[in-house]
Amino acid sequence: MGYIRSVLPMKDYRLFMEMEGGSTVTVDLSHKLCTIKYTELADESLFKNVKTDGDYVIWGEGRLRVTVNELMEVVLLG
Repeated sequence: MGYIRSVLPMKDYRLFMEMEGGSTVTVDLSHKLCTIKYTELADESLFKNVKTDGDYVIWGEGRLRVTVNELMEVVLLG
């Protein structure tokens, strides 16, 4: 799996990610908001405060850090 070039929050708790190789993926996190790991993201202002360092997707200045592999599992396994 490549590194994350950019990440953009979208409506309905979706993330648009552009990967280093040029591919893109949209991750739907709306159904994960009831899980312990992602519950904080139900706060829309926190969800929109997203960035990447290339290895992680990061919310809230480091409060929540998720790897690209974890996000791809959400895409593949739901």
